[in-house]
Amino acid sequence: MNTPIQVGPPQLFLFLIAVIGIALLISSLMGLMSGQREMELFEDEDGRQYKRWRKHRRRFRWKRGTGGVLMLILALFLLWLTFSIQSYLGLTNDVKVAQVHAQTFENDPQHMSVSLTTLDNNGKPIASKVYSMNGDRWQLECTMVKFPSWMNIFGIHSSYKLTRLEGTYSDPNLESTSKHTVVTLNGGDGDFFKTVYKQAWTSPFVDAAYGNAVFQPADSQTYDVYVSQTGLYAKPAGK
Repeated sequence: MNTPIQVGPPQLFLFLIAVIGIALLISSLMGLMSGQREMELFEDEDGRQYKRWRKHRRRFRWKRGTGGVLMLILALFLLWLTFSIQSYLGLTNDVKVAQVHAQTFENDPQHMSVSLTTLDNNGKPIASKVYSMNGDRWQLECTMVKFPSWMNIFGIHSSYKLTRLEGTYSDPNLESTSKHTVVTLNGGDGDFFKTVYKQAWTSPFVDAAYGNAVFQPADSQTYDVYVSQTGLYAKPAGK
């Protein structure tokens, strides 16, 4: 599984705001609580007197805690703002994971040549291969592990793994009766995904685990394939 970590000036700035918000939150909560100290005079059996500070139980200072309440509101606002902006950045900062070019053969429109180039998290090519496949449209599949939105503050993108390239047919009749070509990528789903999928509904660190796919016709165009926080999508290269 690939888990892109999106770290840059926006994430560092938001992390700093979050730290300030947490510090203000702790300070405001401490400010709303007071531990009063009073000087008390004691006398021992020999008549000697001595003084000692006695600390009373903490109690809420609602009348004197206006500043603390305002700091608390400010802290919560900063934390809410941080998570909201980071969630937006996470949803809009997609990762380019592959490039696909497919075209059918002139004398056989139900067979195609598919060129697949897989990319790393930085957009650099990892591997490139051409496949001869049945069908007139290609389908690229992946497995996804989606994390809770609160983890966006750390710039953690949803995990993904490209698992399968398949040739399909635009004609439903051919789709149901013709032979399909399937190429396994990166070892398929693997045991890791199967384990995470079973535990996704009970883990506080996994929001969902599921399969996802994108397909396009073999129209001789080159498509860039991106992974978002929720799954794959493709668009013509250069757009």
